[in-house]
Amino acid sequence: MAYRPHHIHLMSHDAMAAGAYYERMFGAELVASKGANGLPRANMKLGDQIILISTVLENITQTASGPHSCLGLDHIGIAVDDLQAAIADLDAKGAEFLMRPRDDKGRIAFVKGPDSVSIELVQISPPHGRTA
Repeated sequence: MAYRPHHIHLMSHDAMAAGAYYERMFGAELVASKGANGLPRANMKLGDQIILISTVLENITQTASGPHSCLGLDHIGIAVDDLQAAIADLDAKGAEFLMRPRDDKGRIAFVKGPDSVSIELVQISPPHGRTA
């Protein structure tokens, strides 16, 4: 039996606004739909990753029991070719950084996304022309 990732499913009080953030900041392809609860859902594709964001009612807070009844997760990791270029791009778009690289050799940074979801930027290998 082979297993592979299919999607990440987030919860939000405003799924379409959250989806618009991922579209604006990271170039995700965004399509509006409706969730199983009849409320708006943002269906997105970021590279090969499917990300779904469902709208939940305002009485749903940070934690609750059962699927589709809570907000957020720890973090989403997004690969970038050049971390410094990604930071400059996201700074220009108004992203709020939770953590920047500790030095010029750092390969990760964190951005605060909608509903307090942390988004990790990960530089997998050195950009062309640089050494590790």
